[in-house]
Amino acid sequence: MPHRVLLDTDIGDDIDDAWALATCIRHPDIQLVGVTTVHRDTELRAAEARYLLEVGGVEGVEVVAGSRDTLDRIMELPRNNQADVLSPQDEARLRPGRTDAVPFLAEKAQEVADLVLLPIGPMTNIGRFVTELPDDFARVGRLVIMGGHVMPDRPEPEYNAGCDPRATRAVFASGKPITTIGLDVTLRCQMQPEDLEAIRAKDTSLSRAIMRMTELWQAAGRRPGDTSPPRMPVVHDPLAALVVAEPELVKLEPMRVEIDQRGNCLRTDGEPNVQVAVDVDPEAVRRRLVELIG
Repeated sequence: MPHRVLLDTDIGDDIDDAWALATCIRHPDIQLVGVTTVHRDTELRAAEARYLLEVGGVEGVEVVAGSRDTLDRIMELPRNNQADVLSPQDEARLRPGRTDAVPFLAEKAQEVADLVLLPIGPMTNIGRFVTELPDDFARVGRLVIMGGHVMPDRPEPEYNAGCDPRATRAVFASGKPITTIGLDVTLRCQMQPEDLEAIRAKDTSLSRAIMRMTELWQAAGRRPGDTSPPRMPVVHDPLAALVVAEPELVKLEPMRVEIDQRGNCLRTDGEPNVQVAVDVDPEAVRRRLVELIG
């Protein structure tokens, strides 16, 4: 049976969210049952997710916009760097839709047995789900999270965990089986130019869209006059998607992890509450993504 997955994403800023959605679309052992968007302009993010599902030939998967603000901050709504993959007509067509991600999460938890939540952005939607609808959250099977790290020489929190520390804390304390794919392993997984060319050569509607979004992301990171080679994607989020169905790609270690006020993951004594990825086969990850995306 395929793993039935609901993806929660801040697609449009870093390119790895789009790559993760493409991985979910194409993986033979993942059945995508829904997508929610989180952080800042979630309706624009939803339009981008709908676009990738459309060009990927996926029907019947609903995309629902979610929390724009964190639990403790009102966020500005800049236009993200990959939005220009949408023509004005596509954006007008794809932007309208549901904007109640937390009730949608509850609906899917009721409908889908052993639902896997795959949060690859800030934890606001999932943290609200935990605290606002606990009976429905109790129906969730497990979570695979891209977020955090337990690297003692890295004092700053990982982006997703640090955007909304209160929500992250609620998720990690939820009592559900959690696998965390953090910077400990993802920083080792960077695509190479030949990988991008192999995906480009597939010349499918999905590969063309992914490569266009990748080019927009690369251009957004380039300073005027910069003649260095374009930056390559570090595939944080696609690794989490892969681990849903292929946990053998990483080595997991049970740990007790608590979240501080900044969103740092603190390894503490006590009964483990998460499985933390501590090692990875980067070449296998790159190879698998090239096989799948397109």
